Amino acid sequence: MPLAATGELVAHAAGTRSAVAHIEAGPAGSLTVPEPAGVSHNQLTRLFRAATGDTSVGCVRRRGLDRARHLLCASTPSVPAVAASVGIPGLHAFDTACRRELGAALHALRAAATA
Repeated sequence: MPLAATGELVAHAAGTRSAVAHIEAGPAGSLTVPEPAGVSHNQLTRLFRAATGDTSVGCVRRRGLDRARHLLCASTPSVPAVAASVGIPGLHAFDTACRRELGAALHALRAAATA
């Protein structure tokens, strides 16, 4: 990696840490990643991936689905209510996201909690 690129990573590490902290602290349903001062969306994506191994959007999606897993397993709101609370409007999209990210269908996640 060229020295200039290394310096850029160091200079924007605070912005990346700020974005990660915002993701971790924010409510899952309406979470977005702020654009740090002086860093474009593409730069943030590249820096975020270099720092965390994932994109900011992937991190937001995973955090929301981790919250969904908790709600499905540890509480009793309806599946549509859980989907809405993590910002996924449709049941089909919610089920697909759960299968992809959590490795299980909605009914399996909820059944595992009651077993």
